[in-house]
Amino acid sequence: MSDERFIPIAPATRVDYETLVNPLGPACWPEYMLHDPISNQYWGDLFTRFPEYQFGLLDTQTGKAAAMGNSLPLHWDADLNDLPERGWDWALEQAIADHQQGLMPRTQCAIQIAILPEYRSLGLSARMVQTMRTIGADKGFHRLVAPIRPNQKSQYPLTPIDNYITWQTADDLPFDAWLRVHVRLGAKIIKPCHEAMTIRGSIAEWESWAGMKFPESGEYIVPGALNPIQVDVATDEAIYIEPNVWTVHSLRN
Repeated sequence: MSDERFIPIAPATRVDYETLVNPLGPACWPEYMLHDPISNQYWGDLFTRFPEYQFGLLDTQTGKAAAMGNSLPLHWDADLNDLPERGWDWALEQAIADHQQGLMPRTQCAIQIAILPEYRSLGLSARMVQTMRTIGADKGFHRLVAPIRPNQKSQYPLTPIDNYITWQTADDLPFDAWLRVHVRLGAKIIKPCHEAMTIRGSIAEWESWAGMKFPESGEYIVPGALNPIQVDVATDEAIYIEPNVWTVHSLRN
């Protein structure tokens, strides 16, 4: 696919940037993923505090955004094995806190690459990761960390994430396609973050989000979820705790 069809867009170059990329979230993720409280509280801060870390690809043939990438700067610069269990939620929350305190950024952290389903076979994944890496390198960062949502884990919701990340293809690459994209570009898998995102809701809310009924308490496998959700009829609450995988890209020349 010619690069000329897809051109980069960013908040600094398009006043309509947010309008163009806003449809990607609902189109790319299951409905319940749009109800993470940390994301809902802080998502807008990405564009007011860290606009230079946000970008997308515009399809010049259709005039719509085909993909969106989001990252942010963290003051954190500790041992990679100390990356927190709260993964995605921690990264967004911590970046806002760092910025509010005026702390110097030391590490770039990816939080999303979203590609519309109809564009996922066009080789855009690697280009999006490379663009994100370039942003970090241009800022002088030495590494890009990422709490990755392995996109095929939802087919194996009963398999612990610790086991899943050890699965490999015949050529010793990760079994998971999205992890494989990152590893081919030089990323190293560090460890799982077992509580990367926590989404709570009433049973009625979850039935609406998942499009299925939960008649009694227990574990349920929900389409698109990486783990089963926990339903408690007595408290009228369902909880989904999503695992991700911490990876790191070196940005040193």
